[in-house]
Amino acid sequence: MAEAEATEEKNAGTKAPCDATTIAFVSFLRSEAEAADSRAKQLWAQAEKLIHDHGLEQHFQSAPKKPGRKPKRKRTNDPDRKKPKLTGYTLFMKEVNSTVREENPSLGAQNVVQRVAQLWNEKSDEQKQEWKSKAEDHSNENAKKDEGVGKEKATLEREDDNEKVNADKAEDDEKVNADKAEDDKKDQTSEVV
Repeated sequence: MAEAEATEEKNAGTKAPCDATTIAFVSFLRSEAEAADSRAKQLWAQAEKLIHDHGLEQHFQSAPKKPGRKPKRKRTNDPDRKKPKLTGYTLFMKEVNSTVREENPSLGAQNVVQRVAQLWNEKSDEQKQEWKSKAEDHSNENAKKDEGVGKEKATLEREDDNEKVNADKAEDDEKVNADKAEDDKKDQTSEVV
């Protein structure tokens, strides 16, 4: 009894006293949560075994979403994706960034970007327009290059397709010739018999 009173006095100054019912309920909740976790793990394992045993991988390529987690974004390096248009500010940023870093090597990346933005804001409208026209010219040049690359790529793909078609035709011709040769042999043997 004395120990319980001492514990109550100790807890009285910091938190509200808990009774045995609250402690028992918290213990119950924790044990139920652990049981639910272990049951969930068992069910996941059972589902994975069934998927594997019955060859259902194509139907369940990715695991269903688990609560509380965001799926990771898949990055693709698609060369055919449309690239963002170059603006005057981004061209200015690319060219001035290195000089600001050289002038102020102690600045961090965020401070360098802030300094470049400050320099951009100090430019007059005419100077900004010059950068914008440079960026537009640069984008047009890249578009022409990409268009040329696209034509070359299409030409190469067509050549590959033609080679495949020719190879398939040659293969088919060989099969037809082999079939004719076998038929001729059968005809000759049937005539002899």
